[in-house]
Amino acid sequence: MHRVSKLSFPLRPALVLLLPLAIALLAACTPDNNQSTFGTAGPIAEDQADLFKFIFWIAAVVFVLVEGAIIYIAIRYRRRSDNDKLPHQTHGNNRLEITWTVIPILILAAIAIPTLTDIWAQQSGVPEDQGEVLNIEAIGHQWWFEFRYPNHEVVTSNELHIPVGRPVAFKLESQDVIHSFWVPKIAGKVDMVPLNDNYMWMIGDEVGEYYGQCAEFCGIAHAHMRFRVIVHEEADFQAWIEGMHTAADAPVAGSPEASGKNLYAANCSSCHTNDSTTPGSYAREISSQQARWNGWISDIENSGIVSAPNLTHFGTRSTIGAGLKDLTKESLEGWITDPSSVKIGTRMQKHAAVYDTADGKANLTPAEVSDIATYLLSLKPGTAPAGTVVETGGADGADIFATNCTSCHSTGDNDVVGPGLAGIGDRAGSQVAGMSADDYIEESLRDPSAFVVDGFPAVMPEWSHLGDDSIDALVDYLKTLN
Repeated sequence: MHRVSKLSFPLRPALVLLLPLAIALLAACTPDNNQSTFGTAGPIAEDQADLFKFIFWIAAVVFVLVEGAIIYIAIRYRRRSDNDKLPHQTHGNNRLEITWTVIPILILAAIAIPTLTDIWAQQSGVPEDQGEVLNIEAIGHQWWFEFRYPNHEVVTSNELHIPVGRPVAFKLESQDVIHSFWVPKIAGKVDMVPLNDNYMWMIGDEVGEYYGQCAEFCGIAHAHMRFRVIVHEEADFQAWIEGMHTAADAPVAGSPEASGKNLYAANCSSCHTNDSTTPGSYAREISSQQARWNGWISDIENSGIVSAPNLTHFGTRSTIGAGLKDLTKESLEGWITDPSSVKIGTRMQKHAAVYDTADGKANLTPAEVSDIATYLLSLKPGTAPAGTVVETGGADGADIFATNCTSCHSTGDNDVVGPGLAGIGDRAGSQVAGMSADDYIEESLRDPSAFVVDGFPAVMPEWSHLGDDSIDALVDYLKTLN
């Protein structure tokens, strides 16, 4: 009689090693896990969880019946001795064959009907009886999420705010590669495909903070492309919307915040917006993001700009690095100094001039890094009424230039992202027949697409939001550059 050979490895140590792994895998199924699909907090997630459980128990019953039949047959009809003869061979059984063909058909039908019903309900738009809909456009970038509220003219990144109990309709887009939008406790996942918008909707049933994640491999930092969903009471959500239209208070002269503001303007502002609070700023930010993308895609290896998260009221956020770390002054300083030490693949370190150093770390002193971090953490709704246009720099042209322009333009002949501005006053007067230097420079500030210098990307935002006095002061300053 043939004997079964011994295992090539000890069974007990293998079980000891596999047990912790099994426990770790099962821990992800606990309802309290941040990305568990079992602890639901929305009707869509609940429907999907119920469907999963329904299919699971059908599969469990099939498994028990099939494996039970195999074990029974193996034992009942096992060969008991070498003298046992082979059983009589038959040519099938029509009744049995029909039975085990029909049963799987019925099982598949039982699974398909609720599955297709749920898919249809979730992809055919928000039902009319769910109440007032909040519309949001979610855009996937490598490797962060942008959120736009078109009806409220608010744009933010990596932290999504929604009201409890209200349906939220999403238009899902991607700027670069295929991403996937997933908030496991509130709704399922839907792909974000370039040039092909997808749609989904969700309702958050419980106030709280929930984890979101890109669920489609999208590059080196895919696993670190996260976001948060903050579900508010309706009054708190409306307060957040109003706060996003309220400018931050200006830093006190000579303070670390004031120093940080100038350093931020010189090193960060060509890619990051931090003041999308005033009327018109929403459209301006969308235009700026597209211009940054156009500038980057036109010269991927050498571009000095790239699409980057909007930092308006950054100080109110709870995370940094697309949800990767809790936001603290220490974590922010580490991010500014060496982003790749926190999150691999960050494009800012590859393209921002401040990181053009031997070790790739920011060309800033620890005190300068601290000042930038202090300034960013101070970006919160201020005391001015929502929508107020705050004059920048007290209408001092040099200060306005340092705060808003130095990240793209030098005051000499050297080019940065845009051309050097030495002698702009003399050149401007001869660019367009019949247009004075003052009018040419002012028009360039208010409508940058009107005059684009050959060889440079059209990425400059318009500066009408600075106010007339600041623009006049900036024009006067620019004319002094020799």
